[in-house]
Amino acid sequence: MDAFTDPSSPSTERMRQHTAQLLRFLIWLALLSVIGYTVLSPIDPSLMPQRLIIVAPLIAALLAAFWLLRQQRVWQASLLVISSLWLTLTGSAAISGGILAPAFAALPIVVVMTGMLFGQRGTWIVAILSVATGVIFTLFADRLPQPPIPHSRLSWSVTYTLYLLLSAYIINQLISHFRQSLHDTDKELNERRTVEKQLRDSEEKLARLFDSAPFAMLIVRINDELILNANAACREFFELSSEQIIKQPIRRLSRSQLSERWPAIAEALEKQGTISGVEFSFQRNDRAPGFAQLAAELIELPEGLCAVVAFQDVTPLRYANERLAELAARQEQLATLAREALANTDLNTLFATAAEQTAQTLRLSGIELVELDLDRQPCVRAKWGNAPEELLPSEVFRDLPNDHPGWNRLPPSLAERIGGMAMYGAGMPIRGNERLFGVLLAYAQHPLDTEAIFFLRGVANVLAVAIERFNAEQERRRIETQMLQTQKLESLGLLAGGIAHDFNNLLTGIMGHTSLALLDLPSNHELQPHLAAINQASQRAAELCSQLLAYAGRGQRSLESVDLSALVHEMGNILRLPANRSGQVTLTYDLASDLPAIVVEASQIRQIVLNLITNAIEAIGERSGTVTISTGVTTLTATDLRRLNLTPSIAPGKYVTLTVSDTGIGMDESTQRRIFDPFFSTKPKGHGLGLAAVQGIVRRHHGAIRVESTPGLGSTFTVYLQAANTATPALTAAATAPIILTGTALIVDDDAAVRGTITRILERAGMVTLEAADGRTALSLLSESAMNIDIVLVDLAIPGMNGLELLEAIRRQLPCLPVLLMSGNAEQITNNPLPINQYTDFLPKPYRSRDLLEKLSLLLQRTTIR
Repeated sequence: MDAFTDPSSPSTERMRQHTAQLLRFLIWLALLSVIGYTVLSPIDPSLMPQRLIIVAPLIAALLAAFWLLRQQRVWQASLLVISSLWLTLTGSAAISGGILAPAFAALPIVVVMTGMLFGQRGTWIVAILSVATGVIFTLFADRLPQPPIPHSRLSWSVTYTLYLLLSAYIINQLISHFRQSLHDTDKELNERRTVEKQLRDSEEKLARLFDSAPFAMLIVRINDELILNANAACREFFELSSEQIIKQPIRRLSRSQLSERWPAIAEALEKQGTISGVEFSFQRNDRAPGFAQLAAELIELPEGLCAVVAFQDVTPLRYANERLAELAARQEQLATLAREALANTDLNTLFATAAEQTAQTLRLSGIELVELDLDRQPCVRAKWGNAPEELLPSEVFRDLPNDHPGWNRLPPSLAERIGGMAMYGAGMPIRGNERLFGVLLAYAQHPLDTEAIFFLRGVANVLAVAIERFNAEQERRRIETQMLQTQKLESLGLLAGGIAHDFNNLLTGIMGHTSLALLDLPSNHELQPHLAAINQASQRAAELCSQLLAYAGRGQRSLESVDLSALVHEMGNILRLPANRSGQVTLTYDLASDLPAIVVEASQIRQIVLNLITNAIEAIGERSGTVTISTGVTTLTATDLRRLNLTPSIAPGKYVTLTVSDTGIGMDESTQRRIFDPFFSTKPKGHGLGLAAVQGIVRRHHGAIRVESTPGLGSTFTVYLQAANTATPALTAAATAPIILTGTALIVDDDAAVRGTITRILERAGMVTLEAADGRTALSLLSESAMNIDIVLVDLAIPGMNGLELLEAIRRQLPCLPVLLMSGNAEQITNNPLPINQYTDFLPKPYRSRDLLEKLSLLLQRTTIR
């Protein structure tokens, strides 16, 4: 209700602030005028209380209005100021002479102030009230009280001067207000013109934007389906001019489903106000089908309720989505194949499944999965569909780098295999971490795109992982088998080590006493056959214990450089067949000459030859047959090792071979898996340690053994022993003359029977003997005996100070004294090689008396030649 304010004007707030400022000045001016009039206007002092009764409420009202103004309550403050001034002035006029009173002359000023504060309506109300009051004062002038003090010229002069000043100020404020209003109005008009210009520019830009939008747009009136506007993209989309599409019903749009689906679209718009994602088909310029997607929204235009429709060609997007779905299906296919690769341990089944699924996924004509061995020789492992029948050229793969990325188009040498099949092809390497496993070859009627090549590469990677996993599983099983075998060896070794020493000590005593008895008794004595049988049984028991230790890998080694052919030839006399088998089994030798040397323990190699030939003869049985013993040399590559599947595994290199073949009954696969197990035998009276010992000896010499057998056709055992670089010494014939020894020997053994046996053997050969049951006694004899001791025989398992500790003590006192170490199981004392040198040697128990004498003779000869 403020003066000169337009409710719709944006300058309303500014006018309100101007009104508040004007009211503030009016209040201060009114206060100053009232206080100045009260103080300066002449009056009888006795009438001062009456004046204060009138002035005090006015001052209070003005102060209250000022407080309301501080509270931003402009309308209430204005009403309080105008009403208090009007009432005070009319009341003062009523008691001061009515219309002739100076107070009544101030009412026009109140009217002007009302107009400034309340506008026209307030001005007319106050003016009419003031006129009505003046009329009343005129009609009832004789009834009004006379002024207590006649108004003098001075009072009128002061009053009118005050009124004129007040009027001048109010008019000045009124003019300032009008000027500000005009200025604000002009500013508002300028702003409106600017806004209108911007609006027109925006409308033009909007029109241009609408027409140049990259997607097609239509404005369709809902009630009559009339197209009010269409942009350039829409006209181009439908291949129509502006006249052919604008102001035309939407059903005139041909070559699309939009006109058919418009009723449903309009109905959905009326219900929802906006829709999106609606797809419709149309026909392209080349008559190919296309797809578009629209969005629409209702708007109110001067022409009526309309729909703004925007749509664009989504044919490439739809095809792209279909392509993405196809690629996703391929990835899922790869994932499925990977899961099958992880779950399936049968590579043949996996390869067949991979070939079929890959060919069907990529719509291939054919596919081949080619495996490459370590020499890059190709072999087709799986094939599907229309694939060439010609053999794969190996030269393509022989020089293929391990990191070869594959072929997007087959090389000429592989493309020639296609011949007249008119197919395109691609190849992806199946590559592991260490080598190339194979190649995936794909054949199609059309060139394969990038995604197909990527899919083939993924399949090849999955197959590579599957092959590596299969190889790792095979390696794990091989290691588990070796660990199981090692555990068997350890268990058997512990068992053998626990009994070998005592058992060999017993055998030493038996064999020693038997040998002495055979020498003491006449050759025609009736006990000779019995003693010979005892000696033979003892040697057989010693052989069994030796085989047990050989299988367990715990026999003491005495390595030498040997020519295998010479060793087998030297054993010819031993390998004579029994008389009852001579006409049924034929031994055939095929021994290679100039073989490289092998560093082995000759006695254990002889045991291998004997065991293999014995098994071959027994495999022939009662039938006639042939056993062939052959030697040779071969160089094994990694491919050979993989193909031969040797047991145990060995490193590539040069090997000397011993092959024993027979024409016996052969073995099935289950029997072949168990022939090296200890105590397993196919013979009714077999003890099952022969082949177990052979395998233990071969393993101990870091060699390998291969078995080939077919039921009914015989068996072939091939032993591979690593070739040495040293020359082979010639084998000398064993001496048969009696051995004569001189000097004094100290025998250290905790077994009295063994000490007695050795004493009798040595004394019979010509030596003087001393005996000690432990190490301390032996050291005392060495230092205190008056006799000069020439050699010491020490058992390794003596109590207290063992044999090796005694040897160290002897070496501190007598470093050049010959010492012969003896034990039934040396590795029971130490796992390290024994300290064999010029002054120290070793003889395993049990032994024959001649073996003992020969070892002592050689040791004494070495120590005397210095």
